[in-house]
Amino acid sequence: MLKKIILCFAFFFAFTLSCSEKDNKKTEIADCDQIKNIVTDCLGLHRGALNYVKSCGDIELEEIKKINSCEEIFNYIENN
Repeated sequence: MLKKIILCFAFFFAFTLSCSEKDNKKTEIADCDQIKNIVTDCLGLHRGALNYVKSCGDIELEEIKKINSCEEIFNYIENN
């Protein structure tokens, strides 16, 4: 009985750690996807047109959101 309880606790603990790591990765990916969506909207392309881009590099979503025009967004991306 004690072995079953320990085994259940071990599975629960491993599952909890596994899920928390996945959530952190989703947040990072979501920021880059949001940046790609903003850029595709500026270019007039369908969303998903830049799915081949794997990383957004040093471009920060918060900075992109502060910018008012597509031209300024492109200048920001070009300089980073």
